[in-house]
Amino acid sequence: MNGILSLIKIFAAILVLVILGGLVFFLQKFRDEFADPAQATTKPLERIIEDNELTDFEPGQHEFNRGLEFIALQRLDEAREKLLFIQNLYPNSVNAPEARRILGEINLDEILSIENMANKKNHKVSRGEGYLRIANDHQTTLDCIMFLNGLTELESLHAGDELIVMKLDFKLIVNLSKRRVELFHRDDEKKEHIFAKAYPIQSIDLGSLGLGVFQTKVSRKLGEIDSRTYPPTHSKFRHALKVLGFYLKTRYVQFRPVPAADAEDPGQGIFLKNSDMEELSMLIRVGNAVEIKSAR
Repeated sequence: MNGILSLIKIFAAILVLVILGGLVFFLQKFRDEFADPAQATTKPLERIIEDNELTDFEPGQHEFNRGLEFIALQRLDEAREKLLFIQNLYPNSVNAPEARRILGEINLDEILSIENMANKKNHKVSRGEGYLRIANDHQTTLDCIMFLNGLTELESLHAGDELIVMKLDFKLIVNLSKRRVELFHRDDEKKEHIFAKAYPIQSIDLGSLGLGVFQTKVSRKLGEIDSRTYPPTHSKFRHALKVLGFYLKTRYVQFRPVPAADAEDPGQGIFLKNSDMEELSMLIRVGNAVEIKSAR
């Protein structure tokens, strides 16, 4: 009988130990699963921070990627917002030049689109009117009239014909330290010039300019073929190298395409890609403002 009681006591003791062990295991598991979130995530956060410090993170990269996604989805207003964010907050980042280029393409496409008539007019041709008179009356260029109306040449005009015209109220800001020419377009609603597009400067020769900001205006617009010059009204102007001239202090300076290696010395100027000069020639007329910001 005593032996049976001893066995019962031993089994009871073992059972108690098993129950206590199970209870301890359950409590530990419960604590792990329902612990304070702040304490539970301490180590992962430390690892995340450490990983971020080791990651080559480029400022504005997320906004740049999102901007490209919005462009693919044709959500251009949202894309413009992201690209502007990079321009304003991270102007010196690796993504800034490409963001500026894409932003310029979006802006200029919108400005020139005939679906956007906010800055354009329909002009009804009167008897005896010609392209030059229409261009002068509306402060535009012959090239711009041709572009907006899908013309490959200046066809004969007749009374009653209609042409889309756009006032070219642009301003050029030459940022020598950033080596770019920035095009600003007058927004009549905001009553200020807003950024339209930027063109990278390929080469600069302005002599001794000094420090400061210099204000001037486009005074000449010509086309060049084999050292001969043609005005915008000449038929050969369409196929010529485009040149915009202005006076900087007392010197005559030009915006012009980068010269060929064997070309004659074109003199002092600001040299751009030929395609950029073609576009500027369409958008810029004699009298448009030019601002030169000297390098510091």
